[in-house]
Amino acid sequence: MSIAAGSIAVIEFVLDLTIQYCHDRKAFGQKIGSFQNSKFKLAEMTTEAEIGRTFYDQCVLELNEKKLTPEKAAMAKWWLTELELKIVDQCLQLHGGYGYIKEYPIAKAYLNSRVQTIYGGTTEIMKEIIGKSLGF
Repeated sequence: MSIAAGSIAVIEFVLDLTIQYCHDRKAFGQKIGSFQNSKFKLAEMTTEAEIGRTFYDQCVLELNEKKLTPEKAAMAKWWLTELELKIVDQCLQLHGGYGYIKEYPIAKAYLNSRVQTIYGGTTEIMKEIIGKSLGF
């Protein structure tokens, strides 16, 4: 759950960072957040982040009540780390070329996020744990 916690924190951080960037950065004389594609991407990521936060919070409640199963913990680790990769990648895309400048927090997040799906058990191991709980 600690790895899942890190993932949801990064998701929320880069999303806030990117929303602010899209308010500040202009292209073709308008804020990049005003373009339909940018709005749609931000809307999708905001929704996915909310779903991720809700699922994570539910897992924490179950953990505190000693009701969290290993399978559900594996779901949280797998899903949130993969979501982190997806959202960080999309946020970097909205930053354009600035996303690759290592001084920008989004570039650092992009570099650091990849390992989340590996340590603490790879995504494939998490799916194996979940699959075994289904009787396979």
